[in-house]
Amino acid sequence: MSTDITIADLLRRQKVLPLFTCGDAATGLAVVEALHQGGLRVVEFTNRSPGALGVFRTLVAEAATRLPDMVLGAGTIMDCDQAEAFHTAGARFIVAPHLDPDTGRWCAARGVPWCPGTGTVSEMVQATRLGAALIKVFPADALGGPAFIKAVRGPCPGLRLMPSGGVTLDEANLRAWFAAGVHCVGMGSHLVDAATLEGGRFADLADRTRRLVTILAEIA
Repeated sequence: MSTDITIADLLRRQKVLPLFTCGDAATGLAVVEALHQGGLRVVEFTNRSPGALGVFRTLVAEAATRLPDMVLGAGTIMDCDQAEAFHTAGARFIVAPHLDPDTGRWCAARGVPWCPGTGTVSEMVQATRLGAALIKVFPADALGGPAFIKAVRGPCPGLRLMPSGGVTLDEANLRAWFAAGVHCVGMGSHLVDAATLEGGRFADLADRTRRLVTILAEIA
């Protein structure tokens, strides 16, 4: 699972990349276990909380023993230094909210799958030329939602797009994104929300994940 195409294939099959952050490894592991129980195997942990690197390092170590088939990546990676730190900590892929060519080149030189955030066709094409495994479209809802994706894929059908922002658990919403031609979708708080983490309702998260997986399985 060290090549771009492998990560892209995994996400094509899974159809969704769940993403979350938290302040402690015990909570993080409970989230990953719930997502695993629900049927997901590729997860993004975002660098958005104090001590995120330490939490991620512990999460990777624990998951390697308890959930060896999970593929954990790091998100909200802003530069090469963060990419190196999280990759050293065990990140199997790197996701960013923006397009940073230096980070792209760093990842390409080391065979690390990179999923940069983009908001224009020019950025998407540049990301592809820099070797992006997938192209994150962010914030997808503010950019125009499924209609924007469809418009982009008209002249650029080969782009592997992953919208993030505005993707919900609603079946109609999910069908609209895939009908527009996305490779997969990114989903954060609509799946792993703060109230669930604060309340320790991980069984609910597992059930919610199962429902999501069932919906996605019915979408061509």
